[in-house]
Amino acid sequence: MRAGCRALFLFLLPMLLISSIGCRNRTDLVETELRTRETMYREAMADQRHSESRILSLQREIEALRQGVKIPAEQAAQTFGLKRITLGRSTAALDHDNKPGDELLQVVIEPRDESDHTIKAPGTLQIIVLEIHPQGSKLPLCQWDIDAEKLRQSWKQGLLSTGYTLTLPWKVLPTTEMVRVVVRFVTPDQRLFEADKDIKVRLVPGAAQKRLQGMPTNIAPCPLPGFETAPPILMPMNRVTPSSWTPVSDPSWPRNPGGGISVGRPLPIP
Repeated sequence: MRAGCRALFLFLLPMLLISSIGCRNRTDLVETELRTRETMYREAMADQRHSESRILSLQREIEALRQGVKIPAEQAAQTFGLKRITLGRSTAALDHDNKPGDELLQVVIEPRDESDHTIKAPGTLQIIVLEIHPQGSKLPLCQWDIDAEKLRQSWKQGLLSTGYTLTLPWKVLPTTEMVRVVVRFVTPDQRLFEADKDIKVRLVPGAAQKRLQGMPTNIAPCPLPGFETAPPILMPMNRVTPSSWTPVSDPSWPRNPGGGISVGRPLPIP
């Protein structure tokens, strides 16, 4: 009797193990399916909130344009939806001809609303590139002005980035590996948004020589504030006292009346 029960138990044990493994696998599949559907539901809810926010912003914009009322700057962000702009990850120098060096610049501008979603906000764009020298100085290199129609046509939406994507050939080839890209976005209601990013460039061989040979510079140097043109101040040759010294402006300076330069003994300054 015991031998028969033992044989029956040994016969049923593999079947019980197989059935338990099958149930566990089915449970795992069900849990995976539930997690996938929960993720899809959350993404759908986020898209719905984004769409509702966008629709509300467009309704406010239409009402403002119909009424023709000038909106204060603090209310414009809520009315027209745009809060800030950023430069996308794809903003970089590009090599298109399979030759050494990057001869193109790609700029991706992402206008963002109050919920930090990317929106297709209208406006005009100005792109300025500055060379960053090892000493830390920044000198202007190139500048592009993009009108509203050209900017509208450059809108692209993809998996990696969504925004205004512009691919521009260098007007002047960079001679430093680090450059700073500055973008200025102006909305139809004259609000200004600005963003910048430092990128690394693979230099084109002979870029410095090509620039010296007379490549046109399409951007004027930025003026330094506080340095106006003024005639030099001449110091008197006799002994200076606090009561007798007055600066003298002479537009004909420097001049050499005696045909040479003489250096006298140093005099103490009171």
